[in-house]
Amino acid sequence: MASPSAFLWGLGGNALLSCWGLASALVPATHCLGVGLYRTAASSPTRRRGLPGPWSAAELELHFLLTGGSRHLVLQTLSFALWLCGVLVATPTLHALWRGVRGPHLELLCAAAAVVGYCSLLFQLKALLVFEPAAAPPKLLSRAFAAGSSSLCWDVSRLPSRTARAYIVTAIGLLWVGLGGALLLATEFLHDATALTVYYALAAACITTGAFTTHGLAGFLRHAGGANGGAGANGGACGGSAGSGGESGWRFWQPFRGGTAFVLAQALGWALYGSGLVAIIYLLSQAVAGVAYCVRCWAVAAGAIAFTSELLLAGSLLTFQGKHIAHAAPGGPSRLRERLADALVIAMFYLPMHVFVAVVALTFMVLPPAHAAALWLGGLFVYYSVTAFGSPEHTGRREWPAMQKWVGEQLERVLPAWLGSCQVVMHGGKAAAAAFDPAKRYCFGFVHHGLYPLGAGYLPFLPSFRAACPVWPVTLSASICVTAPLLRDIVLWLGVRVVSRRTFVHTLRERKAVLICPGGQAEMCLTNRLHRHKEFTIYAGHKGFVRIALQEGAALVPVLALGEADSLHNLIEWPSMQRLCTKKLGFPIPFVIAGRWWLPLPARTHLKFVVGQPVDAPPLAVPGQPSQAEVDALHQRFYAALREVWDAHAPSFPGYSDVRLVMVDKEQDVAAAS
Repeated sequence: MASPSAFLWGLGGNALLSCWGLASALVPATHCLGVGLYRTAASSPTRRRGLPGPWSAAELELHFLLTGGSRHLVLQTLSFALWLCGVLVATPTLHALWRGVRGPHLELLCAAAAVVGYCSLLFQLKALLVFEPAAAPPKLLSRAFAAGSSSLCWDVSRLPSRTARAYIVTAIGLLWVGLGGALLLATEFLHDATALTVYYALAAACITTGAFTTHGLAGFLRHAGGANGGAGANGGACGGSAGSGGESGWRFWQPFRGGTAFVLAQALGWALYGSGLVAIIYLLSQAVAGVAYCVRCWAVAAGAIAFTSELLLAGSLLTFQGKHIAHAAPGGPSRLRERLADALVIAMFYLPMHVFVAVVALTFMVLPPAHAAALWLGGLFVYYSVTAFGSPEHTGRREWPAMQKWVGEQLERVLPAWLGSCQVVMHGGKAAAAAFDPAKRYCFGFVHHGLYPLGAGYLPFLPSFRAACPVWPVTLSASICVTAPLLRDIVLWLGVRVVSRRTFVHTLRERKAVLICPGGQAEMCLTNRLHRHKEFTIYAGHKGFVRIALQEGAALVPVLALGEADSLHNLIEWPSMQRLCTKKLGFPIPFVIAGRWWLPLPARTHLKFVVGQPVDAPPLAVPGQPSQAEVDALHQRFYAALREVWDAHAPSFPGYSDVRLVMVDKEQDVAAAS
């Protein structure tokens, strides 16, 4: 058995053990301070005395643990469990150091003890900040103590307000993430696989705890119940919990609730948290495999992502809109927040690719090119390995109905304010909906493709569309949309799939309806005609979608989008080069789009979607094998129906009174039109 001097010598001779010793001493001291602070408050008018009968220290301690609320009990348990683990790890380590024994993992044990002690102290602080005495002691306490013990009360009037405590807990969350980042940076100097594994695991645990602390505990303190009141407002706290849900409707799991800014900040914050965690898991797998390539690059990236995620989660709490503030009166700050929230919704759909490209460019500017390339190649390999499971671009496996509903509601609200107006109408009026039979198959043809046909992606989710049309199609998009990181996640959550023959047929059979842009990227190169010559030029040379519709017995539905194609324009017009790149690469380069404020955000052009009448597919002479004449006939009927929709709605649309409809169906015509 080691003497006390051995422990003192070990503590003084090792910085990590010194940190553990300080933290392990502060844990019980902080706990005792909390017990004394809540039990007596001489200056408080709500002071409660009178313990009925002699109370031992053990009884008082048990009463304190069991009457502070479930969160207090769980956090106290975690704190003392970690404190005990730290003692069990540090004691033999101190003894080994005193005896001069140098084991292979002695430094690792010292580091583990320091981290555990630090976490134990943070848990203890959190437990004291959420101490909320219940109305009566639990049944367990009543059975353990004599009758009359329930009259023991605790004074919480010295606690800061719930909002102040929320800020303190947020700071604790940042400290946890800081500890995780420090552990990641420390791995640069480690070469032992076991040590690397432990450090990565501890870093992931610290970052996860920090994120859940900020979102769960700080959010509860700030928004549940009387978030703006002080603890002392509850009196001596013999009863009356401070609230666990309150009128704000705060919940830990509340998808697409709390306001637009809150939802977007939360989505980005948790997405970054997941990315950082994936990076740490990748490092962990490399350590287990005995490979340690570019550890510093990965560690810095993972730490930076985790810290950014923590800041976003903390900032989102400031924007949460509960039930009690959901109908705030319009005014200066409220109106500004509303406009910023609208801009965030628009940016969420128009800027993902720009954000990704900017981050990649910034990485190559900050890091050596070889390190940046290794970082992105490894990161994208892990990213696609995780997100490509089940071929979601073909099957729609990642489709998220709750997000579809939220996106539709938000855009229905935001688009009229951003664009001036947004309408969804049925050609032929409300009675036209009777022509649609949900049991039949439909192929919606969305025109015009434009530079960025975002309307094709969100139209099926707009409440006005779903109210007008009984058939809700699945959008099929170009492969770039389901490949580019960040944009890929958004479109897959919305149920968008890749536009390929295999996916077309599979989706048509599974979901009965699809939506495509029949003009494709050839039509994209014709968008400049709308700006320069007032010509709404449609490319009608594709007939593959008509052939598939005939084979599957699907009706064709023309959808005319007015105002979307002219909301963005390409700053660099080089039609011949753009046609060549589209043909060879599948993308029109150069491609620099701009709209409002010369940013890639749509200009104020108004927006109107017109859904035409279904053009039924006729019976085939040979079932399942349409002839070229049958394909041509249905193709002509579809574009004739589209022209009919144009003639009925385009002249009355703002800015379209002098716009001509032009259809081209050959590559030579495209070159001549450009």
